[in-house]
Amino acid sequence: MVSQEFKLSAVLQGHTSDVRAVLLPDPSLAITASRDGSTRTWKQTSSSPPTYDPSESSHGAQYKTCLAFAPSTKEYPDGLIISSGQDALIEARQPSTTAEVNADGFMVGHSNQVCSLDVSSTGDWIVSGSWDSSARIWQVGRWEPEVELQGHTATVWAVLAFDKDTIITGCADKGIRIFDLRGKLRHGWENKDVVRALVRLPEGHASGADFASASNDSAIRLWTLKGDLVAELWGHEAFIYSLAVLPSGEIVSSGEDRSVRVWQGTECVQVITLPAISAWSVAASPNGDIIAGSSDKIARIFTREPDREASAETIAEFNGQLQSSAVPKQSMDGQLNMQDMPGPEFLTQKSGTKEGQSAIIKDTDGNPTLYQWSMSQQTWIKIGTVVDSAGSSSKQQYGGKEYDYVFDIDIEDGKPPLKLPYNVTQNPYEAATKFLQDNELPLTYLDETANFIIKNTQGATLGQSSATTGADPWGTESRYRPGEVPQSTYQSKATSTPQPLPQKQYLSIVLGKPATAFEQVSKKNADYGETDMALTKSDLHTLSVFAQQLAKYDFSRSPSLPYSNELVSVLPSLVKAATQWQPPNNRLAPLDLLRFLAAALQTLPPQDVNTVDPVAAVLGSNIFDEGSIDANAKLVMMSVRFFSNLLYGSGKKVIDAHLDSIIESLKPASKLAKSDNNVAIALTTLYVNISVFLTSSNDPDVAVARGFQILEELCQLISSFPAVNHSAGAAPAGQSTEPAYRALVALGTIIVGLKHADIKEAAKALDVATVLEQLQSKQYLKEPRFQALVTQLRSSL
Repeated sequence: MVSQEFKLSAVLQGHTSDVRAVLLPDPSLAITASRDGSTRTWKQTSSSPPTYDPSESSHGAQYKTCLAFAPSTKEYPDGLIISSGQDALIEARQPSTTAEVNADGFMVGHSNQVCSLDVSSTGDWIVSGSWDSSARIWQVGRWEPEVELQGHTATVWAVLAFDKDTIITGCADKGIRIFDLRGKLRHGWENKDVVRALVRLPEGHASGADFASASNDSAIRLWTLKGDLVAELWGHEAFIYSLAVLPSGEIVSSGEDRSVRVWQGTECVQVITLPAISAWSVAASPNGDIIAGSSDKIARIFTREPDREASAETIAEFNGQLQSSAVPKQSMDGQLNMQDMPGPEFLTQKSGTKEGQSAIIKDTDGNPTLYQWSMSQQTWIKIGTVVDSAGSSSKQQYGGKEYDYVFDIDIEDGKPPLKLPYNVTQNPYEAATKFLQDNELPLTYLDETANFIIKNTQGATLGQSSATTGADPWGTESRYRPGEVPQSTYQSKATSTPQPLPQKQYLSIVLGKPATAFEQVSKKNADYGETDMALTKSDLHTLSVFAQQLAKYDFSRSPSLPYSNELVSVLPSLVKAATQWQPPNNRLAPLDLLRFLAAALQTLPPQDVNTVDPVAAVLGSNIFDEGSIDANAKLVMMSVRFFSNLLYGSGKKVIDAHLDSIIESLKPASKLAKSDNNVAIALTTLYVNISVFLTSSNDPDVAVARGFQILEELCQLISSFPAVNHSAGAAPAGQSTEPAYRALVALGTIIVGLKHADIKEAAKALDVATVLEQLQSKQYLKEPRFQALVTQLRSSL
């Protein structure tokens, strides 16, 4: 039986890069997430033909890759949009909120990009999968990781909240694993290839299977919970990225072959080809419609109901885009022989034998043209023209091959440019990856290199993250949030030189959500009832006012927020919460508020009216103790950020009073930095600020004495950093060079900036020259910014 055919219903156009994830919770609401960093909601404004009005639900500096929708609950009657991506920060937002409004919840815990999300049918817990080789369970409303699902050894591409107490994961290690809510592994087995997607099948599915998986080998497999393979569905011609299930029980899939496919039983009953390179994501609505997001920056809704079809003009435009698609000959199986190729008569003389069957004919204009058979229409549909290369007719030679473009990429001043060959039929990200590998450059440059290709070819956009400028002059601050893996910045044309030594600017760690931190303080405060640990209603009101001010504050300027008597009165309670609340994780939100205040206040409350010393309180909270520092890693990170912001802002005097104790406390923190990239960034940022403080000191003897201690710690820290792995399969933690760079800036600022003979002697005694050689042997000097610093340091020694 051939089902009624899906036809175009609506086109959702507005993103500036790939649409990587889509949802259609009901016919009146669509949700899309893109590599442009935004999540958008699309509310239906008319039904025949359907039209949608977009609004931006959230926006970040890095790209979004996955979505899930939590159903209606008493607390969230309209449900919740769950989104995440490259920044590893999971957001929960009500559909009615916009990007200007703070999220209802933030979930921090993954150390690398989140690539999969799902929500339980009851809406009370979330499961996530990440590039960090872990899957985690989060309770809605608590917004903290409850359980880690262990055993994965590679990216967890797919997660499935199968029922109220069962979770299924699919992984790049080819494993499929079934867990309970406690994190106990119930069952696991190996698939035939990397698992990219999972979907639950309705109870009593005709196949007898419980769920389906999709793989890199282009197969969809149907499984029971016991691991029995029920069936394999073949038809896709490349990676399958996404799966959905219709109310009828039919499976819908999308993939790298630019197609969305509908499966009834084991038969493909419809192939919807898109005018794009990849069909990244597909989702189904309760009314039976489907939505697909693709690499041409567009999401499209398809329907089987005639009264929900798009207008004739919109359908004609879609068909025109599809027919004018350029299909690279390289993607065709076998060689094209123009002499043996059938002519246009083939289309009327021969019928296809299955849905989606393809045929290449020599069209009336003499060009090879790709057609696809539609079983429902019983006709051949034109889906593109086959070309040697979808670019210019003027080819350039490089390495014995012809390319549409051969770019000159300036990596370092005074050296010849590197060559980047590119055909516009290529995936820009694959071309960028090969270029970086061939030239032994860090893959942290991947997005920027691909973006350069896209902009300079006007080719099909596979997406990029837009780098933004923040308070940090090195351009990483704008992407620095709790739980994030920082990224290095890169431009295809070198337009700036590294910061000269000595560093003279203090760095802040300021971007985030002050209002969300306050909301968490308010929620946690309820746990303390009427005890002396609780903040009063007056305290909460004062903090709410300051949180609102901080939410609107421009942190890129010098500290200018005035303190008030109200802040003086609430500060002791806030500091108590940040240093004494139990369990210790409850202290994160109040400490976060202190961090924002430290960077924004024009002046700190004078000591004669301030009854609390926040730095002494943090140092006395025991989080830096050798025996407890591992358990308090996040608190250590937040405390170090707080100290950094005090130096950036108006807290230099209070830091100076405790600097010797701070330096001593940082020693055990250095051990954390070896395995925790977030701690490493915070710690080395503080070392930079301390080095700037010392070089501007009016007491050179004290500065030099403290400089000795900092030099020793920095040499040990830099030596502990692992070698950089520039290979494509390396984890970002192995590619991260930012901590080493900041540590090197701090070390260089002390040596060059203090200008003292004893410091030079100490540097020789600590064998700084060998430390620099280690950086070179560990591949850090592949980056020009390291080369400039090391050259200057060597000359100063």
